[in-house]
Amino acid sequence: MSKTTQQPIVFMVGKDERLAYLLTRFAEQSGYRLIQHPYHPWIGEIRRTRPSAIIFTSLEQLQAAQALIEDVSGLDIPILACVALADEARARECGADACLVHPLTYEHFRSALTALRPVERDESGSGTKLSGF
Repeated sequence: MSKTTQQPIVFMVGKDERLAYLLTRFAEQSGYRLIQHPYHPWIGEIRRTRPSAIIFTSLEQLQAAQALIEDVSGLDIPILACVALADEARARECGADACLVHPLTYEHFRSALTALRPVERDESGSGTKLSGF
């Protein structure tokens, strides 16, 4: 009997179909499954699904989801935003843990995922990156 491993999930919030296609490809190459939400997802779905990250496709989407970001702040789910370089500081003020700056590349996507991966502490206090995100 084979053991089934479930892919970690990344939520994408926004309606940009071309960006959704690109992020889906990047997520698949990185071992994740991307689920697109045209509008911000319901907090109950986030708690049930426990995505590895939530990616907002624009600064506007991020700004519109401030209540959601507050709700997930205690869940240790990284928030990413796709923004222009000029909007990076504002995105961080709005709750983004990392920014995917346009033009978006696979290397930038992977480095953002790796940088935000949770750290597990052992008894000695040293940290190691957890698998998945």
